Amino acid sequence: MADPAEKNMLERIPDGDNIDRLSELPNCVLLHILSRFKTKDAAATSILSTRWRDLFVSLPDVRLIYRVDSDASGRDKLFSDFIDFANRVIRQRNKAPIRKLVVDVMHFVKSYRLAFESLLISAAAALSSCNVQRLIISVRMDKTTERFSIPIPPGIFSSKTLVCLSVNFEVDWNVPDFVWLPNLKRLYLIEFRLVDEDSIQRLLQGCPLLEHLMLKVHHFSYCSKSEETIEVEVLHISSPSLKSLVLCWNAKVELEFTVVVKSENLESLVCSLQGQHKVTIDAPNLKSLTVEGHVLDLHIKQSLVSIDKAVVRAEFLSNVTNHSDLFLRSQRAFKFLSGLVNVKSLYLSQTILQALYFSQGVLPKFKYLNKLKLSHFRCNAFPRNPYSKVLSSLFESSLNLEVLIIDEVLKDSEDGELDSVFQEALSLAFVGQLKEIEIRSFEGWEHEFKLIEYFLKNGISLKKMTLIRDSWKTESDGCHRILSSKKCAEDCQILFITKRDALKLFL
Repeated sequence: MADPAEKNMLERIPDGDNIDRLSELPNCVLLHILSRFKTKDAAATSILSTRWRDLFVSLPDVRLIYRVDSDASGRDKLFSDFIDFANRVIRQRNKAPIRKLVVDVMHFVKSYRLAFESLLISAAAALSSCNVQRLIISVRMDKTTERFSIPIPPGIFSSKTLVCLSVNFEVDWNVPDFVWLPNLKRLYLIEFRLVDEDSIQRLLQGCPLLEHLMLKVHHFSYCSKSEETIEVEVLHISSPSLKSLVLCWNAKVELEFTVVVKSENLESLVCSLQGQHKVTIDAPNLKSLTVEGHVLDLHIKQSLVSIDKAVVRAEFLSNVTNHSDLFLRSQRAFKFLSGLVNVKSLYLSQTILQALYFSQGVLPKFKYLNKLKLSHFRCNAFPRNPYSKVLSSLFESSLNLEVLIIDEVLKDSEDGELDSVFQEALSLAFVGQLKEIEIRSFEGWEHEFKLIEYFLKNGISLKKMTLIRDSWKTESDGCHRILSSKKCAEDCQILFITKRDALKLFL
């Protein structure tokens, strides 16, 4: 039975009341509700009443998404209807401000080109009329279609209000001759094509406040109408305001050229290269550096003492031609790594450790190194394994290392003397200083159990051991064996985590 208060309320709202209480809510509340809808679903609410008729065109975020399967019947008509709807949504806003405009098209084919160009023109016009702050354009080709070109309206790269621009085109496109984005802070260009050596620099000069830049370059040369090939020899990326740079390109690149990065305020650099390239960095305040892919030479003009986080996955020994070339490349790798004396967090691939072995150099002391992540730990017999020799030297140089992360534990040869192997590569003094150990891609092999037991047995300071695999099934996956292992540190916590859960933690 309802209490007196509820009874009185029920009496005031008789059955059959047809009052539209939802429409009586303030605009800000209704717009918040509509913001949870897809744009096309929000547009459908316009038929509810005159109160809702034009409400959806005031939504601050507009998402125009076309995702029709490539084998769908009548997809050309569906795309034409999508373009008509998208153009109406933009043009009917009557200058209502747009915070974010998203245009996302999948299974794009050449027959869509002219219609899509009209949508780009509408989007460019909206930048000025609706004061768009964020523009995201994504076009992904249908697998049956060859690449072709689409002209981008100059207005896309001329806006006083844009603070974030993302262009992900799997079709060929070029940066216009004139670029003026005075308030742009973030720029993401995916499948970007270099027309000449000045393409990127011309772009950066038109973005005086740019702080974050991502460039994924598709072509480094192309054939013009005259069939003349334009090639890039030196790629300059210079901007005083730039704080973060991600530069990468696909594996199709065969040209060799030099990348020059210059920014006095650059703090983070990710350089992922495919091909044979030289990299020169002029960034005195760089704090985080990631180098991946193929690098012939990496030259940093200033001292590396400002860098406190480094990821080194570069293929310094790629396509070595002879012994002299091997020695030269390994010396460059050694010189680079030796400069990271102030690094606090370091990731090393097996390739860089091989290069260090061939250099025969003596590593400096990494007195600030707290976290070390290795792509592999190999359980070969130590005297025969150059990888373990360098690893042992690295551990001895890391006096304050507390966190060790291993992506994968491998065993290349049958060797029953794993304990002696571990003692050679992992001294008791080194293991005793570790506080956290994490092993990813755990598969349950005997050599993995042996390594874990070695860490637990000798880790006097160990606080946490984390093991990550696709899934855990308690007894069958060795949980009981690990939990029953002798621990030097009784308060050490052992965590069994799935890769899915680990991904959530990392994100």
